[in-house]
Amino acid sequence: MARGYRNVCSRRKDRRVPRKMKSPVGSSVRDSGDAPGIKISDATTLEGHPGSSRIDEFFQLPAHPIMLQAIRRTLSAGLPGRSLRVALLIGMAGWTPVHADQTSEPISSVDETDLAAIEERAIQAIDDAAAATVLVTFRGRAGSSASGVIINPGGYVLTAGHVGDHPGRRGVITLPDGREFRCRTLGQIFEGDVDLGLIQILNLDEEEELPAVELAPKGGLQDGDWVLTLGYAAAISEARRAEPAARIGRIVAVDGGEIAVDSPFDAGDSGGPIIDLDGRLIGIVSRCGHESWQNIGTGVDAIHAFLPRLASEELGDLDRDLEDWNGNTGRRSSRDTKRDPRFLATLDPLTSPTRQGLVELRNEDRLVTFGTVVGENRVIAKASLFARQSRNAMAVFASPATGRPVAEAATPLAIDAELDLVLLEVPGVSMPDSLKNLRVDPVESGTLLVVTDDDGDAAAFGIVARDEDSLPNENAIEDRPFIGIAYETNRRPAGLRITRVVPSSSAARSGLRVDDVLRSVDGREVRDRRGLSAEIGRAAIGDRRTLALDRDGELLDVELELGIRPGGSTRGLPGNTSTGVSRLSGGFGDVILVDADVPAHAIGVPIVDLRGDLVGWTVARRSRTSLVVIPWERVLDSLDRLEPDEEDASRRLCAYRVLVTEGSDGSIELESDDAFPIGDEIRREKLGPNGGTTWGFWTDANDALEWTIRIDRPGRFKVTIEQACPRRDAGTPIRLTIGDHEVDGRVESTDGWSDFAGFPIGEIEIDEIGEVTAILEPLASPRNAVMNFSRLRLDRLKEAPTLRMTPLRVRDESDDDSDRDRP
Repeated sequence: MARGYRNVCSRRKDRRVPRKMKSPVGSSVRDSGDAPGIKISDATTLEGHPGSSRIDEFFQLPAHPIMLQAIRRTLSAGLPGRSLRVALLIGMAGWTPVHADQTSEPISSVDETDLAAIEERAIQAIDDAAAATVLVTFRGRAGSSASGVIINPGGYVLTAGHVGDHPGRRGVITLPDGREFRCRTLGQIFEGDVDLGLIQILNLDEEEELPAVELAPKGGLQDGDWVLTLGYAAAISEARRAEPAARIGRIVAVDGGEIAVDSPFDAGDSGGPIIDLDGRLIGIVSRCGHESWQNIGTGVDAIHAFLPRLASEELGDLDRDLEDWNGNTGRRSSRDTKRDPRFLATLDPLTSPTRQGLVELRNEDRLVTFGTVVGENRVIAKASLFARQSRNAMAVFASPATGRPVAEAATPLAIDAELDLVLLEVPGVSMPDSLKNLRVDPVESGTLLVVTDDDGDAAAFGIVARDEDSLPNENAIEDRPFIGIAYETNRRPAGLRITRVVPSSSAARSGLRVDDVLRSVDGREVRDRRGLSAEIGRAAIGDRRTLALDRDGELLDVELELGIRPGGSTRGLPGNTSTGVSRLSGGFGDVILVDADVPAHAIGVPIVDLRGDLVGWTVARRSRTSLVVIPWERVLDSLDRLEPDEEDASRRLCAYRVLVTEGSDGSIELESDDAFPIGDEIRREKLGPNGGTTWGFWTDANDALEWTIRIDRPGRFKVTIEQACPRRDAGTPIRLTIGDHEVDGRVESTDGWSDFAGFPIGEIEIDEIGEVTAILEPLASPRNAVMNFSRLRLDRLKEAPTLRMTPLRVRDESDDDSDRDRP
């Protein structure tokens, strides 16, 4: 996640709906484009219901001050009322938004024959509207960023009311071409179903005109209409980019001032434009819900009604006028949406030819991930996901000869760490001709791509976010190799003195200690942070390095194998999401980002275009808005470079598994980030304390979490769990098994799905030495969900002192004599 962004669509104060909405499956909704530092007021809570159609019960609404009097609020910025009125009147003289032709109609058909037309119009609409989609940043709030859209060539930007918050704020508008302008907020409305704000660009030359979008006419929106969303979503790319990212969807519902769409939003999108396939503005991004298809914007009818007020001196009596704009846009049906099964079925002919090129990778009865056939007896899969269950892994696929399912051992041959790709030997597979047809046309923003599922059917579809995109290694802090030490510069001897060793890290496994002085890495001296970063920056997960240490004057050479960052030091998920995402989702270099809604375990499959030509290989679910695709040309280049080495590949796979070790205080922390999920329903979320990662949507009693622990000495441990669960869903019995021992407990109640607390489970004996497996599982079906899980902590109990008994002996005369001789 880009630093400084908060989670998705924003919190606001609303008299009709309490602030925190509770999900029946274990998560609450977060906010959209705001920055850290916003104070959220206390509010009551309301429990949701799986069958409810009220949008209130799926979306958490923000809690900012209501903007009723634009000028009064501006006075707090220090501007005299008279001067402000004059400035506004001069600045907006002759200003009108750009309006579209009242007669044009958007595309709404789901016919397969329309797909090419939809793609063509989407590409053109994105190309036109992207130039007017701007990045909005404000002073005084570090990293506060959102989106907006220019609606008048004279420099007026429409955004969400919760972005501007109040009139008179100073900020910066950045255009996609890199130009920056000073700006000031004008009127802001943030109440009921209306979330709109107007911004004026200040230092625009008199003769300069900016690109602007047209405002669609009133009353033309219908359920099922195709829409596009543009904005600066923080989680789509690791580095801030000048170009907005595009996503496609359809209108789910229209009511009051709001429209619900299934083109996904994320942090940083707040205030961005929602456009139709003609490039006309039909809405402004406001907030989003749990699922990627739950997204709310302020619709064009409300824009027409309230835009004149945003440009005026007074907003007037909003309390009365907003009553007409309170609607109910909730709808759970998939009919006429992006995920409509009828529509996806029309895409099956594009993906079905790839069926013979897919395998399921399983460990016993557990589905680990999917793989793609790349040659005779050769399959590729996501290395970090396959590594969790690589021991005794089997590939299940349809026999090319009989068509019947067969299972063969999957043996790792080589790893491309940059692409997180493992090459496997699977006897009996062969590459179908359908995977030899490669796309030759450029893949540009708006291009429609279809993801294959394990049956060869269309699992999902989406559009390319940008013409070019990259997830560079230097920005992938969560995904780079990790040593696990804190240090300070040391003069004598010269080097880096270790001040802390992170438990469960490479340093902990290799025996590094506090006060060791790191002198060199592979013979090259390191004397500062830059030197160490340069050495590690060239490495990959699984690489070995020899560290020269000074330990109390003694010189030591320690071999260290670089692994992934353990959960205790991760920063959690990118963006704001309750969508399950991949543990490693960055550092791949040049990629294609697509807004297809695919589960994190269902990656490792081909993605094709509307002709069925192969475009790339899915490697990670990055956020609720982006699936990461490696262009197929890069996959082929990787296969040409890889040299099979079974021993090295097996060893490197172990580096992708976090081996949990005991801390210096005797505790063992089983973090959510280090757990491997067993099951398809449970998913990683960003709902923990301080935005940490949790496991939620734990609705299936067969799902579980698994860790690997290294035990250096046996002992007895007190077990504490940190979890969240409302009272009505608490009480599910749970069991923690470590090796051959187990302890049973129950899920305790808290104040809600996002209110975490620690509870003791009991005590457990661990008498094994070396690597052992820990499994946390429910013992019964939950009412709605088991819990939201954050972590387990095992505290070593002190051993009871052993009493030494001195045996009594019978005394004889010689003893008495000897006693008398003593002084």
